[in-house]
Formats: sequence, C-alpha cells, structure tokens
Amino acid sequence: MSAYPELRELITRYISEEPSEIRQMRTGTLPDLPGSYGQYFTAWDFANSIVRDYSMNLYQLVRMATDESLSVENLLTVFRTLDPIYSTFLGYNGFPMLAEYAAKVGKPADDRRELVDRLSTLTEYVNRLTAWSHHYFPWHVGEHYRYATSDVTMRPEYTPAPVDTEDDPLRRIPIKLTWQPLGVEVTAELAYDLNEQLCVDFVKSLPFTVLQDHAVVSGESMYAWAPLVSVAPTPVRERICDAPIGRLRFSQATGNKLIVQYGPTSETLSNAVLGKVIDDHIDRLPEVGKAVWESTFRTKEHIWLTAELL
Repeated sequence: MSAYPELRELITRYISEEPSEIRQMRTGTLPDLPGSYGQYFTAWDFANSIVRDYSMNLYQLVRMATDESLSVENLLTVFRTLDPIYSTFLGYNGFPMLAEYAAKVGKPADDRRELVDRLSTLTEYVNRLTAWSHHYFPWHVGEHYRYATSDVTMRPEYTPAPVDTEDDPLRRIPIKLTWQPLGVEVTAELAYDLNEQLCVDFVKSLPFTVLQDHAVVSGESMYAWAPLVSVAPTPVRERICDAPIGRLRFSQATGNKLIVQYGPTSETLSNAVLGKVIDDHIDRLPEVGKAVWESTFRTKEHIWLTAELL
C-alpha cells in the first residue's frame, strides 16, 4: 500500500480541482494573515516562489533515495536538515498539510522502498500545489516591466541543432494531445529510441487530463505538470534554446512537466527529449500557445490538456 493514502486522495482531487490552500493564498483569506502592514501580495509572491523551489529540491531527494550507495539513515539526515526551512515557512504561509506530511517523511523508515514512496508521494502533492500556484499567480502585474526592444527571438549566438528523432520510425510511439475548450488536437510521437525509460514512465501515466500553463521566462513554450514522478535516466537532452518548434520535452527536476514548444525560446537549460509534434500539425500550436499565454498571464481561465495513446 502506498504511503499516505489521505495525501494520495488530495493529489487525485487536485489534478482537476484548485486546492483550498491556493484559493486562500490568492484571495487573502489565510488564517495567520502573513504579509507585512496588512497586505498579502508579498506573502503570495514568496509562497509561490518557495513552493516551486521546494518541489524541485524534493525531487532531487527522491532521486537520491533511489541511489543504493546512499544509506537510508543518511538520506533522512539530509531531509531533516534541508526540509524545515521550506516546510515550516510554507506551513505558516497557507500550506499546513504540506508541513504536516513533511514532518512524517522525516521519521525513521523501515527500508529504502518506504522512504522512496514517502518522498515520491510528498513530491507529487507539492507538484500539484505548484501547478495551481503558477496558474493563479498575478503575472500580469509585470506588464509594464518590458525590455527596450520588442523583438522577441532566439538569442543570435545559438543555432538550433535539434536532436534527430527520425532514425528509428518503429520506435516512435504516437500519442494525441488535445486542448479544451479550444478544440485543438495534434498528433505527436514519443522518441522511445532516445529516452526509452522516460517514455515508458510517461506512457504508464496515460491517459491524463491536467491544467495547461505557459512558461513565463523561457519564451514560447507551454508546460503542464504530469501526474507522475519519474527518476528514469535521460541520456538524450537538449538545450531549450536549441529545440525545434513542436518539440516535446520532459522536465523531471522542475515538477515532472510535459513541455510543448510552439515558437522561439532563449533559455539555455537542458531538458530530456520526449518526442515531437508531427510536422503536419505544428501549425496548430501557435493558436494554443497564445491562448494559454492569455490564460496564465491574465485571464486565469482554465485550458485543459489531455494526453493519450493513439
């Protein structure tokens, strides 16, 4: 039986329902009233940033916990050392359930499997909180903080060098991505020949429907927090700025996100290659990308991504 069945129920519910913690944070109804001088925007800003950072650190601990060269007790020591500065603050700032279960994770574990299960469950829960926190954060307050140039292109020093996923057509698995209520559907292919174990993990999670959001730093790229925590090796990675339009990538370290690139990007971090939207459907992506940007940046209207096998 998986660790923390009550938390598992919340994870399932929060795939399609806004967590009460996020609603209280964004509406200024937190019981402890965090925020100096009677305002709560600063508390909201801190919490949004820290819950994302916390999710990324938890994921690295999951990965460490699967490493049999590290003892369970040493891993618990690392967790107990790193965790409180995150979970204690977030508990005060509207996430009491998070703090409660973080304390449970730090208790002695019978074996490695139990510790991995605990950490994975907490990580998936925090990923759900992060997804909704990202969606509802008022990014539009930065509307006036624009660069002097309006030319949004890839950095000129980078020449796209996409990974070739055409070598083994027998190992490219077709999937369908659908965005509602936009009514847009595309076919994509998973690159089993490049990152096989990651693709296996991803396929096991299908079908799923999750909230679609937009990147707010890297450029014309959309991401959605997938309902899995994968520690699969990813030998084939690609810089975001080098990826072709239509690329599917998967970011394990920033929340286990499925990412769809629909235009130019500039970020130099690397992500695992998951696949690519087929050429005949790439021209459908800008419509989705622009609608998702408006949703994330301004309107907060929900756009839902369904991923399924064909």
